Amino acid sequence: MQYFWTSQEKVPFGIGFSLYGREHLLFLCGIVLTIVLFALCYRKMSSKARRRTIQIFAWVMVVLEISKTSILLYTGQYRWNYLPLDLCGLSVYLELVSAYCRKPLLLECLYSLSLPGACLALLFPNWNKLPICNFFCLHSFLVHGILMLIPILLLSSGELRPQLRRLPFCFGCVLFLCVPLWWINQRLGTNFFFLARASKGSPLV
Repeated sequence: MQYFWTSQEKVPFGIGFSLYGREHLLFLCGIVLTIVLFALCYRKMSSKARRRTIQIFAWVMVVLEISKTSILLYTGQYRWNYLPLDLCGLSVYLELVSAYCRKPLLLECLYSLSLPGACLALLFPNWNKLPICNFFCLHSFLVHGILMLIPILLLSSGELRPQLRRLPFCFGCVLFLCVPLWWINQRLGTNFFFLARASKGSPLV
């Protein structure tokens, strides 16, 4: 508990969890099991209950993000890299919008960008410098788990039906965002979208 409120920039080296170690695998198994159980329940819900469920999960993520930012600011640990400008950070608000506006292109972005992005983040977490018993570590597992959960719930019920013809729009959005994010990375020394360098231990290396 000594480092529960400490960001990964300030925790001592060597106290984090190992990639695919016991703690990591337990979290992955727990997330998968939770998603499967929620998907089975979600399919049996009414249309109104489904919409409310998605909205609740979307707001939970937003509250978690606000809590993280508030803690970082209060403890003087906030850095530019905590701006919600990476793929998963943007996906939090994309999924909030899609919870109220079920446009096909928005849902396609959830499927082709948010879902695989969150999945890769959980498989190759860049917050493994943190100990498991740390707010920011637990926050990252929880938020990325919900980022996976929402599109999978929509897929399980048929509310999200991926279409190949929509992919150019989704990938075009990513390319469009890369231009201002590259400029921001240059000015702030950040690494949004991993445009400056690859995340250690990930396939991007």
